[in-house]
Amino acid sequence: MSEQRNTHPKSLPEGSVSTRPHKEGGTSTRPFPPRGLGDGGGDRVVLKVDNLRIHYATPQGDVIAVSDISFNLYEGETLGLVGESGCGKSTTAYGILQLVQPPGYIVHGSIQVDGTEVLNLEEEELRKFRWTGLSLIPQGAMNSLNPTMRVKDQIIDVIESHEGKQKDKDALRERIFELFQNVGLPNRIYNMYPHELSGGMKQRVCIAMGVALHPTVVIADEATSALDVVVQRIVAQTLVKVKDEIGVSLIVIGHDMGLLAQIVDRIAVMYAGKMVEIAPVENVYANPLHPYTQLLIDSIPSIKERKPLKITEGITHDPRNPPSGCIFRLRCPFAWEHCAEVEPPPIYVEDLHEVACHLYDEQFEERRTNAHALIANS
Repeated sequence: MSEQRNTHPKSLPEGSVSTRPHKEGGTSTRPFPPRGLGDGGGDRVVLKVDNLRIHYATPQGDVIAVSDISFNLYEGETLGLVGESGCGKSTTAYGILQLVQPPGYIVHGSIQVDGTEVLNLEEEELRKFRWTGLSLIPQGAMNSLNPTMRVKDQIIDVIESHEGKQKDKDALRERIFELFQNVGLPNRIYNMYPHELSGGMKQRVCIAMGVALHPTVVIADEATSALDVVVQRIVAQTLVKVKDEIGVSLIVIGHDMGLLAQIVDRIAVMYAGKMVEIAPVENVYANPLHPYTQLLIDSIPSIKERKPLKITEGITHDPRNPPSGCIFRLRCPFAWEHCAEVEPPPIYVEDLHEVACHLYDEQFEERRTNAHALIANS
């Protein structure tokens, strides 16, 4: 099993959708484990999210940003969280970190890190738990770093706010230099200000700060989105290197499906606040099951062939008034009456693959076959 965990496909199919038959195993009652143990990893759950629901209050009614999602993050695992803008990815991250600001609020749910229920922590307990149990690598490094403080002082502030005043200044400096080495930064930036650094260097400073206290779980919220493609890859490689060396578990939020394919073990696909598919990364790219995931894969440009971009009809529903049944049915090319009546449960299929779509219910095998035939001929 451990041999399968870190085996990514040598060449991912570009925009293709497999039409091979699937086996259905009924409804899953819990998030499934990763494919293997990996280097230093395991099947121990370090983060358990159950039925997390987050709303944003408006005068016209609550916007449902995250709708009863559940998933596990395992020791040593990197989980990618993808979906279009506004689907609830970042809100999920900030909900886990207890950083949702008014008018946002958590309706209900459970968030456990190594058995600690985060939602039950008092304010001071939560302050101490951040950076040590849960840590965030933010999206905009320029906006996250204090422009009036040197890099060293910002990292020292993180360390001393949790460990108290450090008397041995030489040891503290060496500790910061070690963090710099871990993220590929030169020691000369120790006394520099953020405006003196490039975008990629600022992002790596944020990574160094995020792992300074060896947290259990690190969440990278679109940490590469504001960077050019070359620096994106460098920062992504830095994330994986630091994760492996320190032994943390990592959630990477992003839009770039191609980049995530190279760094994550599993991918979770979100649409309109719902988790619609979650599976090992090679399964998602070689054999996407949910119609929305198929559209995401089809949106990846191919450098080998010219092909038209597939665009689904319809627009996203009003998040204050979601449709009955399947959340994606208003845009799904395969929707039928049953989709409007019953919300699809997570269905566990082969290869540790879970999808929330009625097509994979064994009683609708004929419809699934017809849908695959339509995809193959399109």
